[in-house]
Amino acid sequence: MKLQPYAWIKVRNVHFISCHADYSPSVPTGLSCNFEEGLCSWYQDNSDNFDWSVVTGMDHTIGIGTSLVVDMWSPSLQGAFGRLVSYPQPPTPTERCLTFFYKLYGPNAGALNVKLIDGLGYEIILWTRSGAHGNEWHEAQCQVPQQLTTFQLTFEAVRSGFDGQVAIDDVAFVDRVCTIPRKCSFEGQKCGYSTVKWLHRSGHNNTTTGPKTDHTLGTELGFYMMVNTDADVFPTGTTAVLTSPVRPGTTKPECVSFWYHMGGPNPGYFTVYLKLEKGKRVLIFSESLGQGDDWRHGNSNISIGLVDWQLEFEVVGSGSRGSHVAVDDISVSAHPCEDQASKCSLENGMCSWSNIQNNLRDKLDWELTSAEAEQHYPVPLEDHTLGTEKGHFVFFPSSNRTAASQNAWLLSSHLPPTQATCLRFWAYKPHSSDCQLKIWRLSGGLIFELLVVNELGGPWRHFEVNITSSEEYQIVFEGIKGTSGFVALDDIEYTVGFDCATKVTEPTSKKPDNAGGIAASVIVVLLLIGTLVALLVFYLRTRPELEASSGATGFSNEGYVPDSTVSAGVSEREEE
Repeated sequence: MKLQPYAWIKVRNVHFISCHADYSPSVPTGLSCNFEEGLCSWYQDNSDNFDWSVVTGMDHTIGIGTSLVVDMWSPSLQGAFGRLVSYPQPPTPTERCLTFFYKLYGPNAGALNVKLIDGLGYEIILWTRSGAHGNEWHEAQCQVPQQLTTFQLTFEAVRSGFDGQVAIDDVAFVDRVCTIPRKCSFEGQKCGYSTVKWLHRSGHNNTTTGPKTDHTLGTELGFYMMVNTDADVFPTGTTAVLTSPVRPGTTKPECVSFWYHMGGPNPGYFTVYLKLEKGKRVLIFSESLGQGDDWRHGNSNISIGLVDWQLEFEVVGSGSRGSHVAVDDISVSAHPCEDQASKCSLENGMCSWSNIQNNLRDKLDWELTSAEAEQHYPVPLEDHTLGTEKGHFVFFPSSNRTAASQNAWLLSSHLPPTQATCLRFWAYKPHSSDCQLKIWRLSGGLIFELLVVNELGGPWRHFEVNITSSEEYQIVFEGIKGTSGFVALDDIEYTVGFDCATKVTEPTSKKPDNAGGIAASVIVVLLLIGTLVALLVFYLRTRPELEASSGATGFSNEGYVPDSTVSAGVSEREEE
């Protein structure tokens, strides 16, 4: 139809379709959706501040398809949050599982929430993540409880600034219990962990002892698991156990990682066990001293073969007052922990280095990426470890989307007092970059300058810094933004007890670390068992008549070869 200038058109019988929250499609398309052909049974909330955008070329499904994205850096974006809401769902007789893939990327990415809206309109947070999570897709699972009335689900992107990206893809809503998640932050749910005397708490609803903030969100609204070890409620010798769901064994080493918080002068005995299928327990971590008001990192390599296993977090009371033990962000990674948590190539994540969730210290985050994956920020054309575009590094960009001089802290785990520790790392900062890089020692709440990196201008450059400290400390990489460019880090390593001239000055850990000796002991035991098996086979082959008369039924061998890399001291033993 061709319209003449100044023509008028009348439109009648207009019908609005899919515009109201009470609308349900006549032909249900389901909540499972890869967004290649629309939003399926999801719609944009008209009561929020901004909409999710359908973006092509960076999806999880096929790599070049579509996903739903909120670009926090978009100048047209206004307001604090945008919501994608499901059409009303019928009651469910059993629990169901919502699975999806997500990205939280950039120095100021904000947060992603999954909420349930019940029949009365109340909102319940089922799952949440915030801050930088790297330029990659992460799988998430969210258990949806049984619902006796109609309900809705919501994906909510929450803005905290102007320099990040939130994305979702490949949503599935299935009629089963969620499989075991690799990471549990305890936000809203306990991920299938069973508890004896452990409490699901947040700083907001904790009226007695306990951390004021969780580790995941760094706020009093975040959740964790806690044992109140005050003698009035938890007498000496009382035991509390937090048990993970059963996980299948694998022939490849995996890394168990967690954060713990121990408050009070003598908070009790905190122990982490690996429990094998037939009841044997192997100790992989222990601590009994108060740690101050800090979340601390623990991790350990496990390699047990094709035997099902669980984690047990055990606390035994010591009769102290005003004390507690808490854990948060328990994860099992499908790769080994980096060497002693002191050398990090960044190819399997950020090891024990972490962004902090403390607005008094910083406002932005360091971000993990690779040149191949990067589509928005300027970065090095290759990493230092592999020397390819596939290799990973952390970087901190400058831009005019956030205020000048805003900063980001990258923090190490807690390190013991030292006469000499050598910090080594590689840094990249182009000539055009006006951001700054400073390295600090954080001790007792105070920071002490170790190094200021100014002009680099070009390829990766190597730096070494000697560190001495009469008290426990942490290493801080601080990026301070300018208006353009970036600074990047790779292959970060510290050697406790060695100065940069490689001279040994003290033991290499703050406590006797039995990992090497234990691993050797286990290997010796396995060799002895192997020898016994060989002798038994030889005996049975040469004396068949004795085999028949003895009624032997075979030989069972269950081996566990630990390679412990726990940041605190470790000892291991087996219990029947």
